Amino acid sequence: MDLQIDRAISEVRSRDAELVGLQMPEGLKTRARDFANELEEATGCQVVILGDPCYGACDLRSLKGLDLLVHVGHAPIPDLRPSIPTVFLEVRMDFDATEAVLRNMNRIKAKVGLVATAQHVHLLPVVQSSLVAKGRTVHIGNGDSRIALPGQVLGCNVTSALNIMKDVDQFIFLGSGYFHPLAVSLGTGLPVLCIDPYRGAVDDISEAREKVIRQRYAAMAKAMDAKDWLVLLCDKPGQRRYELAVRCRDALRKKGMRADIVQLNEVRAEALLPYRAEAAVSTACPRLAIDDGPHYPIPLLTPWEMEMVIGLRNMDEYQFDQILSGDTPD
Repeated sequence: MDLQIDRAISEVRSRDAELVGLQMPEGLKTRARDFANELEEATGCQVVILGDPCYGACDLRSLKGLDLLVHVGHAPIPDLRPSIPTVFLEVRMDFDATEAVLRNMNRIKAKVGLVATAQHVHLLPVVQSSLVAKGRTVHIGNGDSRIALPGQVLGCNVTSALNIMKDVDQFIFLGSGYFHPLAVSLGTGLPVLCIDPYRGAVDDISEAREKVIRQRYAAMAKAMDAKDWLVLLCDKPGQRRYELAVRCRDALRKKGMRADIVQLNEVRAEALLPYRAEAAVSTACPRLAIDDGPHYPIPLLTPWEMEMVIGLRNMDEYQFDQILSGDTPD
């Protein structure tokens, strides 16, 4: 695993940064103190480790007087302009994806799209060459202006897959966890084969997709009788969809519901309890409703799901919620 400490040192020196913030996702925080010490020793700067949870490039944190933020582990969101100078160090993690692909050629369709998280997106051209050599037609799509790299998918944005979905029969995802490939499957309606670098497993997520769909319709069914709603607005810079929150509130009120906007930094189940609402719609990261929604005391829906519940969309028109280019203006 390359954390790109040499690049961080070079950036600090070139900017004459004295006070540097270091931000890492949970999985890398065990390396934070060593990284900070090495950066201080090499440059003479002072490093403050930002210890709050970090969920992605959408979740930049600041500190008074900070000269530079070093954000480790994610690619930048190009249409998001940080309020302070920020260096993104994309941690690239290597594994033999080609070997896993070749072992599973009987599960790979004729026309394939390739997607990955930022940590593995550099491996896509190698996998593409291997599949083409086996007679497959392979596409790697470009996303909208929130996507930095060809083939990259975020938990909230799968436009690199959407832009090629008509040209493929299936997607192959390189990375760990189920949320990103689920987002691709929910967004495109196509099967997704996952190649996990840590477990060495190759999984079809069709069963997981059907389970999530059932859970989402169950949440919508519980919200059908709700008359008192919260509209959740997140103040993380890459998740703050204020205009959407206003549209959701106004749509609910127009249908005779009580609806109020509540802004939060961390959207948590216990934070909703004092408001005694009957349902909530989250305009923050779609992962909150889909991954965490079943653990909330009231139904937690995405904006699209809310519109289905109040009759603005047909109940059979399910779509995955995404944060797209221009949705989080400065």
